[in-house]
Amino acid sequence: MVFASIAQDPHFSQFFSSPLTLNPANTGLFSGDVRVSSNYRNQWRTVSTPFTTATVSADFQILNSVIGKQDVLGFGVIGMVDQSNNRGLKANYIGASAAYAKSLDASGYSKISLGFQSTLVSKKLDYNRFIFSRQFTPLGFDNSLPTGEPINGFVLNYPDFSTGILYTGMNANEANWYLGASYYHFTRPSESITSQYEMRLQPRLTFHGGYNMPIAEVNRFYFSALYMNSMLAKELILGGVLESFNPNGSYESRLFTGLFYRINEAIVPYVGFSTGKFQTGMSYDLNVSSLKTSTKSRGGFELSLLMTFSRDPERSKIPRCTNLF
Repeated sequence: MVFASIAQDPHFSQFFSSPLTLNPANTGLFSGDVRVSSNYRNQWRTVSTPFTTATVSADFQILNSVIGKQDVLGFGVIGMVDQSNNRGLKANYIGASAAYAKSLDASGYSKISLGFQSTLVSKKLDYNRFIFSRQFTPLGFDNSLPTGEPINGFVLNYPDFSTGILYTGMNANEANWYLGASYYHFTRPSESITSQYEMRLQPRLTFHGGYNMPIAEVNRFYFSALYMNSMLAKELILGGVLESFNPNGSYESRLFTGLFYRINEAIVPYVGFSTGKFQTGMSYDLNVSSLKTSTKSRGGFELSLLMTFSRDPERSKIPRCTNLF
């Protein structure tokens, strides 16, 4: 008898730095012509072979001269690799997304965006990478012995579809806010490896929001939160980031320091730096869950890089209410 056990969706503590895996409605919603983002996560090194997740995406605005002056039409592509259990389980994702952000006022201070994403998923399970009790002998472990499983692994390939909505706003005091929701795997693709049992991927519903405001003229504080719910897992993370400028230097150079808390799981300190076109961030999960003893309170290291390019910054269509965190 064979059952497939597929882990929960890959996710990042720096969810705000991975716009296309967070919500398809984020596609194209930035200031500039092209945005490239990349994230890397490495976790559970103290208890097993590290679980690693890496993603890179690029999105851009199109038809700016055709659509409304304050509206935004975005298109993007994304790739992601997720490896776990001594690389016994590998998942590759290649997708494309599109979104349209409609301005709700003449100045573009409020927008509502609707996005859609399609993804081709490939998952491979290799039992040769695992350790089974039947392979232990009085002389030690022997991976040449049979595992006792009727098959050596499997490969799954299927299309997956997701959608999302996002509202963003800004007031005269330059305070910004946003509230979004995304719904992944809404077609419930099959992950069955045998015709005898049907196993379908459960949808994942995510709510995320944030608020930021200027402080002391040259600084800004960001608060953000995310709630994710699927059949396999629930997650709630919230926190804040302080953005600091050097008043004696370039206002394009900014330092970010923050702290997030994933409820009952991890405390996540964050530090980042931006030079205008480039923004990088680093965080580390300090485990506070029931696994903190075996993990020595260590969780996952995460690194993000965000690059924004524009041929003519003065003429770029600027969504006035974009949010960094």
